[in-house]
Amino acid sequence: MRRAAGSWSVYDFILIWFGGLLGTGLLFALGVMVGDDDWITVLALAGQYVGSLGVFWILTRSKDASEIGLTVTPGDFFYVGLGLVLQIAVALAFFPISNLLFPEGRPQQEVAEVIANADTTFLRVALVSAAVVLGPFTEELMYRGVLLKALQARGKVFALIVSSLVFAAVHLTGLDTSQLLASAAVFLPPLFLLGVILAWITQRTGRLGPAIFLHSGWNLLSAFVLLLPTEILEQVS
Repeated sequence: MRRAAGSWSVYDFILIWFGGLLGTGLLFALGVMVGDDDWITVLALAGQYVGSLGVFWILTRSKDASEIGLTVTPGDFFYVGLGLVLQIAVALAFFPISNLLFPEGRPQQEVAEVIANADTTFLRVALVSAAVVLGPFTEELMYRGVLLKALQARGKVFALIVSSLVFAAVHLTGLDTSQLLASAAVFLPPLFLLGVILAWITQRTGRLGPAIFLHSGWNLLSAFVLLLPTEILEQVS
């Protein structure tokens, strides 16, 4: 007789998060042995996704994966465009705060800076692919899949707010530590708002597909800009 699958819990989310952390550390060490700075970054990012998704796969041996709504339909591609529009609208709405705190230019997040400073086109494309494909898929699986589902026992509004706060707070690790408070004031409110929208769409549709593609669209504009040649960016700035 097959054992009934258990419900997803906050503990499962923590395990998946630490799986990503462990994967990052292991492949970072492999990159150090290779000795190339660019590949250290690529392997560390790959380790994060491999670790998180690996732990998720292990947990599905005793959990019901269908419970978190990991399904995609052709209509979900519409949400890529919605994500692009949302990113532009939010950036314009928060521009006064960003300009006040950083009049010489908005600071880059750690991953964005790495992409911009990558030495070869291949590495930049690899990193952008991670930001647009692997990142949204893995993060939606974690935050709007496992965590949101685990918290909904305390109510949908509670789950929406808390999962969005955790989503925004985790991104503190990618901010400039020398200007942490100012950077947090610029980056975290938009990320919290994004988290709320993604959680609301997931609750409304009962699936992760729309959130994955919206998140991808949100990241797509910044990633595209970072792929432009330095000469073009300097002419625009």
